Amino acid sequence: MGALDPIRIDPAFWVRAEVADALDRRDLAVLFRLLRRYAGASQHRIGTAVGLQQGTVSAVMRGDRVVTSIEVLERIADGLGMPDGARLRLGLAPKEEHMRRRTALGIGLAAAISPSTLTTVLRESAAEAVELTRHRGASAVGAGTLDHLSTVVAGIDRAYPWQPATELFPLARAYRLYVERLLDGRHTLAEARELYVHGAYLSHLLSDLAYNLGSTVAARAYAIDSHQLADQAGHGELCAWAADSLAVAAMQTDPGEAAGAAIKGLRRVPRRHPLAARLHARAAEAHARLGDLPACTGALAKAHSTCGRLPAEMPSRFGTDTAEHTVHSVATYAAGCHVALQDWKAAERDARTGLGVARWSPGRGARAHLDLALALANLGSPEEAAGHGNQAITLHRETWLLGQRAAKLNTALLARYPKLPAVQEFHHRYRQLTTQPTPT
Repeated sequence: MGALDPIRIDPAFWVRAEVADALDRRDLAVLFRLLRRYAGASQHRIGTAVGLQQGTVSAVMRGDRVVTSIEVLERIADGLGMPDGARLRLGLAPKEEHMRRRTALGIGLAAAISPSTLTTVLRESAAEAVELTRHRGASAVGAGTLDHLSTVVAGIDRAYPWQPATELFPLARAYRLYVERLLDGRHTLAEARELYVHGAYLSHLLSDLAYNLGSTVAARAYAIDSHQLADQAGHGELCAWAADSLAVAAMQTDPGEAAGAAIKGLRRVPRRHPLAARLHARAAEAHARLGDLPACTGALAKAHSTCGRLPAEMPSRFGTDTAEHTVHSVATYAAGCHVALQDWKAAERDARTGLGVARWSPGRGARAHLDLALALANLGSPEEAAGHGNQAITLHRETWLLGQRAAKLNTALLARYPKLPAVQEFHHRYRQLTTQPTPT
C-alpha cells in the first residue's frame, strides 16, 4: 500500500468508544494514532488525506500542535470522510444530506445534565433534533424547530462558564450558520423574528467566546452582528447584551469605544436589571483605562446603587439571576478599575468581595484572584499574593486573558521579591501557563 493511496476507514471505526471519546475531546493526536492502529494509516497518508504536511501530522500526534481552527477541522473531517455523527462530536455542522442516525434525543433532560457533560449531549442530540423537526414540519421552520433552537442556545449559555471556549465556539458557530440558512429559506414573519433573536443570542455568545480565545477582531464582529439582529427583532435587552459584548471586545484597544458601547446598552435595558449594573461597571472600567477618575467613580457609584435596588432573584437571559451574583460580578469590575488606577487598597477590598463570583464563573473568579494578588504584591504581602496567583492559574480557562494579568503579577513579584520561594513557585507555574501548545 503506497503512501499516497487513500485511507480506507471501516464505518465501524467511527463508533468505537475510544474514537468517540477522542472526537468529544477534540483530541486529534489520539484520533490520528487510532487511525494508524485500525486503518494502517501512516503519517504521510493521513497528511495527504487531510491536506497537512507530514511534519504537522507528526507534531499533532506528539501533542506539540493543537488543532483549533474551524477550517482545519473541516478539512480533516472532509478528508477522512467522517459521517455526520462523528462531525457533530467534533463540534462541526452536519453535511446537508438527511442525517441517518435516529438515536434518542435526550433534549428534555438538558436541565438535569451536569455542565461537564452538557457539550457532548448537545453535539450528539440537538442538531439531530433540529433536523428531524424541520423535516417533519410543513414549512422550512416550525414551532418545534424554534423550541429546539431555544434549548440549544440555553444549553450553550449554561455551559459557557464551565466548558472550554475551544469546545463551545465551533458548536455555537455551527448553529449560527444553521440559523442563517433558515433565514434564507421559507418562513413567516413571526418565525423570522424568532430566528433573528436566536441568531442574535448565538452571535452574542460567539463574541464572548471569541474574546476568550484571544480574537478581539472576531469578538467585535460578532457583537455588531448580534446588535443588528436584536435591533431588527425589536429586542431591547438583547441589544444591551450585544453592547456589553462590544464593550468587552473594545476594552483593550479602544476604551473610549468600550465606554460608548456600555452607555448605548444602558439605553436599552431597564434600570433595575442586573445587566444595568454590569454595564455601569463596564463603563467605569473603560473610564479607568482612560485615566478619568471622576467618570470612573461616578459609574461605579451607579453600578453599586443598581445592585442595591435589585430583588434577590430576577429573570435573566435563560432563567434567573441572583442579586448576590451581580454584587460579586460588579466587585470584580471595580477591582479591575482600581488596579488600572493603581489604588491598591481599594483593589484589595473589591477583589476580596469578587472572589465569590467563582461559584458562577471560574474564569472571572480567576481574574479576581489575580487582581487581589497584584494589589497584595504592591501592598507588601508577597506570599499571599503568590498564593492567589496560583489559585487563579488552577481556575484559569482563558489562557491569553489570564496571561495578561499573570504577567503583571509575575513582573511585580520578581521585581520586589525575586528570592522568595513562594514567588519562585508562582513564576514556575506562570511559565507553564505561557508555554501551552501553539494552536493551529
